[in-house]
Amino acid sequence: MTTAKKTPAKPAVKPSSRLTPKQWAEAEALWESGEVTLDDLATKFSKHKSNFSRHFDKKGIKRGAKAEVHKKRVADAVTAAGVDDATVTASRIRETKEEHYKMASGLSKLIWAEILGAKSKEQPLSVATANLKALDIAATGLAKLRNERWAILGLDRSDYIDGDVIPELVISELTAAQIQELQAKDIEDIGLSVGEAIQDLSDGGSEPDDDGENEVVSEGEK
Repeated sequence: MTTAKKTPAKPAVKPSSRLTPKQWAEAEALWESGEVTLDDLATKFSKHKSNFSRHFDKKGIKRGAKAEVHKKRVADAVTAAGVDDATVTASRIRETKEEHYKMASGLSKLIWAEILGAKSKEQPLSVATANLKALDIAATGLAKLRNERWAILGLDRSDYIDGDVIPELVISELTAAQIQELQAKDIEDIGLSVGEAIQDLSDGGSEPDDDGENEVVSEGEK
């Protein structure tokens, strides 16, 4: 009795997962930017690169077709990020200065209050030594924190320019020698002007115009 051979069952084939419209749009944008290859897309979306090549050929999508647009968007984004960073830094600098001014001002008032209190009670300052020492420690700690924040914000750099500071106008008095030099120059300029005027008079005054307005007309001439 012969035994019929059983045909081995074929393994079930799992349907391949398809890319969503959003994923295809992303793949198309990347391909048009020129920043990726087919291998990059295959790795990113776990698909064979032939799927992408057929898709792009079918839709007429060229690699790098929008490279210039992509570069401009990147440049604009970088510029915007730089402006945002500068704005944030400027805000932090202003905030840091205001905070430390208020804290330093408060500590100075407390120190002065201790001195005035001892003076008003006709007591020696040694009475307020403990409080003054505590305030000094606080001021030292504040100075350390200020230096740290200054370093983080770049305010301690020698090339830092404070935009809030009004440029100093330096006014210096002229020396006697400088005054004498200026006076001599003025006299020289006046002398040149007078000399030029005298020279003009000796030359017979102004030259006649081309249209003959300065010509002398004898009586009887028309």
